[in-house]
Amino acid sequence: MSSLQLDAGARMALDVALGTAGAMGDERCGTEYLLFGAVATATGDMAELCELFALDTARLERALVALRGHHFEPHPDGQVDPPLSPRAELALHGRALSGAERRSNFDMLLGCLNDPRSGAATVLRHLGVRLGEIRRLVELGAARLDEDEVAGLIAALDRRDVTHYGWWGPHTDASVARIAVNATPRVVARSQTAEVALETVVAGPEGFGLTLTVTSLGPWVLPPTWESIEYLSPGVGAEHRLLPEVIAVDLRYADGTHVSNRAGNPRWRADVPTPGALVRLGTRKVIEDRNDRRRPVRHVETTEWWAWPVPLAGDVTLHVQWPAEAVDGSVVLDGSAIAGQSAALRDLGA
Repeated sequence: MSSLQLDAGARMALDVALGTAGAMGDERCGTEYLLFGAVATATGDMAELCELFALDTARLERALVALRGHHFEPHPDGQVDPPLSPRAELALHGRALSGAERRSNFDMLLGCLNDPRSGAATVLRHLGVRLGEIRRLVELGAARLDEDEVAGLIAALDRRDVTHYGWWGPHTDASVARIAVNATPRVVARSQTAEVALETVVAGPEGFGLTLTVTSLGPWVLPPTWESIEYLSPGVGAEHRLLPEVIAVDLRYADGTHVSNRAGNPRWRADVPTPGALVRLGTRKVIEDRNDRRRPVRHVETTEWWAWPVPLAGDVTLHVQWPAEAVDGSVVLDGSAIAGQSAALRDLGA
């Protein structure tokens, strides 16, 4: 790929695209990954374009899963970058629209959108983006208009009533306080093949967090999935399908409020979820080799969750269910302790 005539921005976007395709286990790096790379590295006018159409890496990643129809199998670190798909090759070659010596990320993205059947075009349609609008703006960006002309064009197409922003919480700089539980870790549910334990509970000013760990006690029929599969339908929104391998996490408050991961929450919205929400912040997977012929390998998966709202008082019941491994159980948390620590943190930040 050394023969590609790309400027620094386009080269960085290509590097991200190749790394993402390899990490997600795809055999080829298609135009959908070039789109992901352009969004992930966006600055200046490209960042304005992404904000206009509410494009961020979280939404693109979910659309990629919907496009492929299955969960990717991540490869370990050091995976070789996959080859470019034919459409991605075409998108990266050719002359810059402005006549410059090297192609910009706008030129690269324009090449991805020249074919309405490309992966990038399909992903954008999943997200409800009108291809004609975004292609015209990308074309003008590739032509290197001055800042005033670009600002005028964006203002003409901007139909947003409110500004889009990322998921509502928690804030990265917010303080949290650890909540004591009866035992650490505290077993929530257990079967012959798996154990789910509650590792930590923390309170924040506007919500509280949980850390759950799943440990294999025997061979798993299906690997666990922490979120239901999301299908993005333009004009309709996200549809979620709960499959047997999904570990369902439910929180029920004393006042009857209920939050769960059974139905996902949109990552881009202009209001706080009502009456509440439970969102997965991240997952860490570890495979341990053991000197035990009966069980030579042990799988440990740890996930962090953030729940809103903070309970007013009373107990909070945490229920975990994993049908694939016959796991079903619950524990009771002290909601009053969570509420008290949360109020103290709000007072501290006031």
